[in-house]
Amino acid sequence: MTYQALIFDIDGTLTNSQPAYTQVMRAVLTEYGKSFTDADAQTTFPMSAEQAMAHLGIPADQFDQFQARYEAVMADHFTDITLYDGIEALFSQLPSDFKIGIVTSQRRNEIEAGMAQYDIMDRMAVVIGADDTPKRKPDPLPLLTALQKIKVAPQDALFVGDSLSDEQTAAAANVDFGLAVWGMDPNANHQMTAYRFENPLDILRVF
Repeated sequence: MTYQALIFDIDGTLTNSQPAYTQVMRAVLTEYGKSFTDADAQTTFPMSAEQAMAHLGIPADQFDQFQARYEAVMADHFTDITLYDGIEALFSQLPSDFKIGIVTSQRRNEIEAGMAQYDIMDRMAVVIGADDTPKRKPDPLPLLTALQKIKVAPQDALFVGDSLSDEQTAAAANVDFGLAVWGMDPNANHQMTAYRFENPLDILRVF
């Protein structure tokens, strides 16, 4: 298969952000009188913010307050988030004219604060975050919007992510899915994967 575009999730795919996420969520939930276990972190990490809040018992009408507090605490932890080994090498070896993008459940301010430090962002032809479309993953709209912006048909793109939500997004958009095994939830049962990539450089085999 010859693809024209390669679209990535961020958390658990480009960046090893779960340790920082766990630390920040634990701090914020303490303010709400709630605990946050390692199991909670594993379960909620792939979720959208709204899904995570519902799972943790935070009322929907407190979303804006909770999200603002989360972002304020996370602002002190962006330096704790690193790219996975092999990501920079992958980007350096992809053809310079190849279309690369991001579709994530992060909000725009989180993307800009957390990813601006990385040179790989210079390669992005499109970046779609949680506030760029009215629906979020696993709805296909964010991925389809990204592809529309770079004028690539779904059948000509590959979406790489680590979660069941990413897999479901790709399937709903009729886009091939590549599983980032290096960041995947070990308890997830992935069924609709065109590829399983053990490390980022494995992606080069497809291209």
